[in-house]
Amino acid sequence: MNKLMKNASKYLIAISALALLSACGTDGNSGANSVEDGSSQFISATVIDDVNASVMLQIVKGIKPDAVNAFGYKAVKISYMTVGQDDQKVKASGLLVIPTATAEYQAYRASQGMIPFTVSMICDNHGTIFLNSEAPTNVEVADGMPNYKLAISMTGLAGFAGIYPDYVGFGDSNSTVHPYILKKAAAQNAVDMIKASMNYMESNGIVLNHQLYVTGYSEGGYNAMATAQSIENGAITDVNLMGVAPMAGPYNVEDLANRELNASHTMVYPAFLGDLAYSYAHYYDDLNLEDIAVPTLGQFQLAFNGYNDTVPIHVILGLANGTTDYGFYTHTADELFKSSFITEYQNDLNNGMRQKFIENNLDTWTPKSKMHFIQCLDDEIIPFSESNNTYNLFKSKGADVTLTGIPTSRLSQQQDAGHPFVHANCGREAYGAAVQWFDDIRQGKI
Repeated sequence: MNKLMKNASKYLIAISALALLSACGTDGNSGANSVEDGSSQFISATVIDDVNASVMLQIVKGIKPDAVNAFGYKAVKISYMTVGQDDQKVKASGLLVIPTATAEYQAYRASQGMIPFTVSMICDNHGTIFLNSEAPTNVEVADGMPNYKLAISMTGLAGFAGIYPDYVGFGDSNSTVHPYILKKAAAQNAVDMIKASMNYMESNGIVLNHQLYVTGYSEGGYNAMATAQSIENGAITDVNLMGVAPMAGPYNVEDLANRELNASHTMVYPAFLGDLAYSYAHYYDDLNLEDIAVPTLGQFQLAFNGYNDTVPIHVILGLANGTTDYGFYTHTADELFKSSFITEYQNDLNNGMRQKFIENNLDTWTPKSKMHFIQCLDDEIIPFSESNNTYNLFKSKGADVTLTGIPTSRLSQQQDAGHPFVHANCGREAYGAAVQWFDDIRQGKI
């Protein structure tokens, strides 16, 4: 544990160190720009924000007050075609944020004998959301100025192109049931967004260096892992997958379900489990929601329609009253799942739902790329053991993996009534660690 904490101490300085990243550029990259054809995915692009470096610096200072450098920032909504969990084509969307190097910065690079600035990419997969208004493209347009904080850090400050899928079920596809913790759909959606984004950038004269980094938090950690596996299996052939940083994800879905699907187990966050049941029953024909869950199909459809946040979802599912009971730590699993289903799941290793969880586990391969697991040690929603166990398994197979455990005492957002969960409060530190690690790779330090 001491070693993990030392790693955390190193990477928790990342937020302050980001001020230096915009001066690092992309040394050592070829600057070649020969992009795999993404025209079959790309549908359209809408520029949301186009902000010069001086204005962007003032926005960046909202995150890092002593920042002295910033890139210009061009935010674009990308609409693209993907294939859903049910193998049907669906129009999806996501946010692409492109750094713009100033003439002064390009002149500085030339004076130092460096190649012209070229763009490295981060594909970031966001954590679980229930409101369509929280999809990256919708957040960015909320007030007419750069508003997606991860993009401000990753692009405006650190100089990466940020690729942020809304996910199927949000943005352009908000009438579709979100395929929650389903690896095929998660990977396909991100891969197609990357291809469409690269197609747009190449068509608009952005010089890519083919470096791709993949990350994500919570559900996004799961999706990042699925995306990395798909890319290593050949889903995109002309990127260099430089590093993968999955954070606080449920990499072994069966292990988590074994813990949660216990009649006497008190659910910490029922909405996550409800979304899982609804998604799996919707996308697998041999799973019947009526056999699995206590609430009706109509309740699930209303709860997960993109207009309800967590507590209203709990109320609709009969797991909160919204005034004195918000649904956290107050209800047992048999109030959401039928007792007959729980008993069958626990006693039958061939149970249909269990087999689907096993099918969607992500710890059954050996990554070839560098991988850095990052998670808070006291995460109460996704146990730290998820990262630790997957790290140890991959390490035993010879993979190039590292693990950082972040102690709660290091979090800038401490637990209080308004921020009760370590899982949520850990995001800023985890992302800071991931971006710092990506930049270390970009500079050739690791």
